[in-house]
Amino acid sequence: MRASPSGHEPEFAARPGGFAPGAASAEFGQRALRAIPDGVVIVDLEGRVAFLNPIAAHLTGWSEAQSLGRGFSEVVRFTDAHGNVLDLHEVSVSGDNITALVRRDGHVILVDGAMGPIEENRRQVGWVVTFRNVTAAKRLTNELMYHANHDALTGLVNRRSFESRLERAITTAAGQGCHHTLLYFDLDRFKAVNDRGGHVAGDELLRQLAALLRKQLRERDTLARLGGDEFAVLLEDCRPGDAACVAEKLRSAVAGFEFVWEGERFRIGASIGQLDFADGAHSPDELLARADELCYRAKALGRNQVVAGDAADPAAPVARAGRPVAAFRQRMP
Repeated sequence: MRASPSGHEPEFAARPGGFAPGAASAEFGQRALRAIPDGVVIVDLEGRVAFLNPIAAHLTGWSEAQSLGRGFSEVVRFTDAHGNVLDLHEVSVSGDNITALVRRDGHVILVDGAMGPIEENRRQVGWVVTFRNVTAAKRLTNELMYHANHDALTGLVNRRSFESRLERAITTAAGQGCHHTLLYFDLDRFKAVNDRGGHVAGDELLRQLAALLRKQLRERDTLARLGGDEFAVLLEDCRPGDAACVAEKLRSAVAGFEFVWEGERFRIGASIGQLDFADGAHSPDELLARADELCYRAKALGRNQVVAGDAADPAAPVARAGRPVAAFRQRMP
């Protein structure tokens, strides 16, 4: 919770034309608190609710009459990330602006709040807690963030988000000596699906294939659609030998996938470039370009296969299925 900007109650009678001290001033203060569009709760020094405005009553599910004299955390059930209810002191020191509020009926909403001390004659007499419902706004923010980082067609991570994750992996490789692998592949014979079934068929194939590929990977692995029929996988903390097994598993899954559209059956394949890296000497763009080159070599060698290389030694012979690719070097400049 944020600290309230001021720990003092407003001096209504101090302004020209304001209410005189006494009952009129107190009545004005009550009306003002009830009119505030945020939830307002006043708590005494013993942690008991002394006032609850209509918005706070609506958000908590407690009426003012029901809440008066009850403990703060019984009425205003703010919770931490683990679902534990926070008492007044924990709320005051939590430092979080947005937190969960469990209503009396058990429903959970997200609120943005602040709190501060109430003072009278330089002596603290209680606390004021204010909060507002931000559930819809937070949901919208999360949705916007999701769409900014995911491919609209397949739901996979998009290029922008993938490059960000790849950059973090490069950092861990440099600082912790971790072994990572980047797989870059595109689909063989995908154009035939688009040509004969149209883009609607192509889109449906990509959706089905994305679901199939997800099942071949660990939960921690990142599968992305980079655009068109190009995909990438980031295998973090994965040795080259293990990465080769994953690459072959993906290739085999794509090769075994049969797509049916309007009674016609299609078979596709995947040409995969496997790039292993264990240092932070390269940028995401450099790694993607190198992996793309390996993917291109796989296509040139006949498609539907894996070509592997190491980012630390891009000039070294590239291995395919454990064999040197001398034939490729003879056929390609």
